Amino acid sequence: MVAIYQTAYPRIKSDITEDELGDIYTPTPEDQQWALRHCRRTSASFLGLLVQLKTTQRLGRFVSLSEIPKVIITHIKNQCRSRVTLKDLKTYYTSGAKDRHVKLIRRHLNIKAYDAAKTSALAQTWALEAATTKEALPDIINVTLEYLVKERYELPAFSLLERICQAARAEVNTRYYDQLCGFLESESRQYINDILRYSTGLNGFGWSTLKNEPKRPTPRNIHAYIKYLEWLTSLQTLLPSDLGLPPVKHQQFINEAKALDYAELMKLKLNKRFALVIVLIRHQYAQTLDNAADIFIKLLLKMDRSAQKLLE
Repeated sequence: MVAIYQTAYPRIKSDITEDELGDIYTPTPEDQQWALRHCRRTSASFLGLLVQLKTTQRLGRFVSLSEIPKVIITHIKNQCRSRVTLKDLKTYYTSGAKDRHVKLIRRHLNIKAYDAAKTSALAQTWALEAATTKEALPDIINVTLEYLVKERYELPAFSLLERICQAARAEVNTRYYDQLCGFLESESRQYINDILRYSTGLNGFGWSTLKNEPKRPTPRNIHAYIKYLEWLTSLQTLLPSDLGLPPVKHQQFINEAKALDYAELMKLKLNKRFALVIVLIRHQYAQTLDNAADIFIKLLLKMDRSAQKLLE
């Protein structure tokens, strides 16, 4: 679950300041003149139309009266010098006039209604595009929001937008899992099956060995380190040189793989299980080579210093 405040989804703050009331929710003279063309100033419809207008301008969607803080209603009421009661306003919000005003406001603000079929399909397309290169759900939501605003659509409820983006991320990640599994030949599949057969695998090399950060080589463990490197080398040579993953997805899969113990890994669907193993093999191999290179450089520097001392 994503908290709405983690995204750019517009919302009414719980602690609205006087400045925000003035800047955001004050009906301009033009707003009031526009409303007067459709309602009498003394009517509940006049106040209701302005309340709907100002909240929709702020939120990009129409909301129920219960979602609007009384401080906003009171501010708009005072600004347009209305004597309408809250009871009258509640009656307006259940009337046909309120629904007619929704259409007026859409035309006035040049926004299109959010259609459950057509607009949701567009939102899904935009969310899929965002999920191709982004992993964090708030980021995917924000990109989808940008498209909706750019194309002048009303915003859906946050819960619906979140579900659309969650589904898009799951679909994209599944595609990447399938893509990674598609790289495997029968021999490489067997190697990975051997890793997953037991927590420690065959000959002591298994998931637990793979997911733990490789120890830096020392004179005492150099033999075990070489065996570990040989094992990783035998695995990574069965994989393509380019896994075809965007950096953010690659890192996310690595982090996810490292966080799973053997029991958790085996509960995953087969394609995801294999995909995480593939990504972790490549990562641990690169990490192990980096460690070996660091040690080699340090040895060369040590030899150089020793040689300098002998020459002095």
